[in-house]
Amino acid sequence: MKEKYGNQILKEITEEVMAAIQSCDLGQWVKPWQTFGYPKNGKTKQTYGMFNSFLLTNCLVKYGFTYPVWATAKQWKGLGYLPKEGEIEKAAVLFPYHVEVPIWPKKRQNKAELKEVFEINKDEEPVYFKTYKNYKAFPTFNIEQMNVPESEYSLYVTKIREKSLDQVASFVQAIDHTIATSFFDNAQYSTSSDVILMPPKEHFATESDYWATYLHELGHWTGARHRLNRDFSNGRSSYAFEELVAELCSALFAGEFGLSGNLQHKEYISSWLSILQNNPHAIMKAGWLAMEAVEYLKAEAKSGVGGLR
Repeated sequence: MKEKYGNQILKEITEEVMAAIQSCDLGQWVKPWQTFGYPKNGKTKQTYGMFNSFLLTNCLVKYGFTYPVWATAKQWKGLGYLPKEGEIEKAAVLFPYHVEVPIWPKKRQNKAELKEVFEINKDEEPVYFKTYKNYKAFPTFNIEQMNVPESEYSLYVTKIREKSLDQVASFVQAIDHTIATSFFDNAQYSTSSDVILMPPKEHFATESDYWATYLHELGHWTGARHRLNRDFSNGRSSYAFEELVAELCSALFAGEFGLSGNLQHKEYISSWLSILQNNPHAIMKAGWLAMEAVEYLKAEAKSGVGGLR
């Protein structure tokens, strides 16, 4: 597919996410994740990144599919399956790549001359390059579009077992971190003391809201310099971006634990919208960082070295 098609997809799904943020609801994506997990590739069995998960789940809902298993036509063919008659690609996944463009001296205007000079003096005269990020779009088919016998669906589809809030609590308690009670009725992660401050559970409308907020703060906790080392500077834009990363981290866990898909930190909505509007690549980067935070927390919980202090 053409490169501009990849950028067009990036723009469209960013607008979809912006609309969800504006309505304070990420439930459109979270609900399918709660049933069959995040979208995954039928060939590699790997889950897609968060941006592609948004994109594929959007298509799942739009076209009425049930199972979040996708692959390219070539990958399906390698597994021994072909598209059903009349089926066409309903979605595409994006993968970034970089393009290097040479930066020529401004005093030389003639392109033919520039090329000649470059060829003659390429070993003597330094040529500088600027790197641009772009995206390639790969058309994909859902498993329901392929001639996969229903008896073989179990090879690719895994139903997620419903989790209780007690399991959320156990997951959090297995992570070695420090928590203190907030007396100002607001949750936050203190970078200076490396402490998560949480209001008492009874101050939340539901227990689900409490854990969704807690997981948001744990998302921030992963960004400390001695962990994943994200930007915690006081700049307005970087602060808002970090909040978006933490909220998407919470949304990912919402899909895992069956929490609501409502945004917990609504006061940042205008800042998030501004970031996404000004930089369509931001949702890709925020999603990648959120998934990195989720994997970090899962590894910490799995090691089970800690507990709340």
